[in-house]
Amino acid sequence: MALQLISPNQWQTQAWKNGGGITHQLARSDDDIGMRWRVSIAEVTSDGAFSRFEQTDRIIMLLQGRGFCLHGAEDQPLVLDKALLPFAFAGETAIDCTLIEGPVRDFNLMTRRVDVKASLQVLSVTEPLSLTLASESLLYLASGELQVSFKEQSYQLDAGQSLLCTDEVGELQMKAGVEPCHLVWICIHQRPLLQARQGA
Repeated sequence: MALQLISPNQWQTQAWKNGGGITHQLARSDDDIGMRWRVSIAEVTSDGAFSRFEQTDRIIMLLQGRGFCLHGAEDQPLVLDKALLPFAFAGETAIDCTLIEGPVRDFNLMTRRVDVKASLQVLSVTEPLSLTLASESLLYLASGELQVSFKEQSYQLDAGQSLLCTDEVGELQMKAGVEPCHLVWICIHQRPLLQARQGA
């Protein structure tokens, strides 16, 4: 697989067991052990506890809505009421979430801590931009329109669409539409320690 355009109608959606929301899975990588990483969007409609994910690093940020408070992530309740502001925490942490005023939509990245490391950036694109691919990269367009070119391929992204890039080397060339756009850029790497063990 090289580049894959992912639209909202391709998301895998699952309702929460507690009835407090739904999760849309945008992309995921698994191996013989289980999940390596997952990118998802959650629609949260009521207060409740986060599910725990052992040995997992998580990044969450608000996409839409008035925001929410996380209790247990830090000494004091953490207020996430500004869109596209990432917060990282350990997946095994016991966290309760309370909504500030009504439902929210949030963006989530989960990675298996022992062998996967990821970075997440939120970028505002007003001028042509180049981004260097990692072994696994994902671009999510949060707002606006974006023209993406790679080698001989060209993609037109609308808000809500993603571009998954795997096993490619080079740079993505990007140009925003008439209005500035905001994108989420994720780079995923295999941790060197595990690579060394596998090669031994």
